[in-house]
Amino acid sequence: MGIVRHTLRESDLKPLTEEDLAMYEKMNNTPIDYSDDPKRTPEELRQMRRWAEERRRKKVRKLYSFKLEKSTIKWWRSLGKEYANIMAKFLDNAKNHPEWVKECIDNAT
Repeated sequence: MGIVRHTLRESDLKPLTEEDLAMYEKMNNTPIDYSDDPKRTPEELRQMRRWAEERRRKKVRKLYSFKLEKSTIKWWRSLGKEYANIMAKFLDNAKNHPEWVKECIDNAT
């Protein structure tokens, strides 16, 4: 899963139109439809909570940032919309290939 960040500046924001305001007002007054949400028993909810906690413990991901050359970013982006996921998978796999890491270390100095 990749994360793309974009910082909005106030100059990027457009003022809301009357149509926008009317749409948001209509949404605000519309009740939420829960008809497609099945009723869950307390036991099912406990099981789901346990499952979610186990999953979180197994897949802990942290957000990191680092600087890359523009040409490197361009190359990664050329791999498609999922380039950040591909990059994360590549880095995850690097720990299983010490020869890649050694080559990078040797070429960095």
